[in-house]
Amino acid sequence: MRPGWRLIRTACWSWPARQRRSFCSFARLVAAGDEIVTEAPGWPQAGVMAKTIGARLVEVARDEAQGWALDPGSVARAITPETRMIFLSNPNNPSGRLLRAAELRALAAVADRHGIWLLVDEVYAGLEWPGPRPPSTAELTAFGITSGSVSKALGLQGLRTGRMICQSPAVIRDAMILRENASEIMNVLGERIAEVALWPDRLAAAICRARNAARATLALIDGFVTAEPRLSLHRPEAGLIGLARLQGIDGETRALLRPPWRTFVVPGSAYGPPDHIRIGAGGELETRLNEGSGRLSAALATLS
Repeated sequence: MRPGWRLIRTACWSWPARQRRSFCSFARLVAAGDEIVTEAPGWPQAGVMAKTIGARLVEVARDEAQGWALDPGSVARAITPETRMIFLSNPNNPSGRLLRAAELRALAAVADRHGIWLLVDEVYAGLEWPGPRPPSTAELTAFGITSGSVSKALGLQGLRTGRMICQSPAVIRDAMILRENASEIMNVLGERIAEVALWPDRLAAAICRARNAARATLALIDGFVTAEPRLSLHRPEAGLIGLARLQGIDGETRALLRPPWRTFVVPGSAYGPPDHIRIGAGGELETRLNEGSGRLSAALATLS
């Protein structure tokens, strides 16, 4: 717990970590006919959850010209009497843009003023590049919900285990009840391993190793994008994902997934903006990243 934090409750549950964690929050706090304000581009899960519940999704555009910045004032103007939740990711997925502390405080003030939930997913927490990690929404407002995972910075994807933090014991209790009813088989061993990985004496060293490896990977991504005349990218401020603009058409980005290229990029249309691709990289095997960037480079040259 950070200095100055009030006592908060936490819950941790297993497979599928990120989707199950957010679904329990949505199902507990949002009903059919309610509105959810979210970012665009943003993680598509918000739209899937809204459709499942019967809620209406209201998207607030991020500004690509400003490095995919999100204006808290625009979020505030999107609030209506039907709004029940603001759903964001920090850093933004797919752009890697990080919300500043002042922006998070402004969003927390919006949540307080309207009495609506502010759910921010921090799945890449620990991999921030410009400076220290910004505050979590759970420490800024009683309406804040912070979700996270051990799959990114700690490299424990196989555990499929995440966490949720909120100051409301009722929200945590109901989420845990939904978790028990939605998961017939608990990942008890995975949760125990995740708990050990999060011990302070282990976490700091693990994050340090992850950051060192990720910096090297990020440098390779920078070099690749700089060498490709058809690509432009706002360097991710956290994590190892970025939304690159591709000079061409969206149909070409889908072609990059098919043989003979088989590159693991995500078409921009999956998040909204055409003429973009989401570039991501992970792991410590430089040879695989070089192989992937080589395939992508060859594909771009062929499709040009």
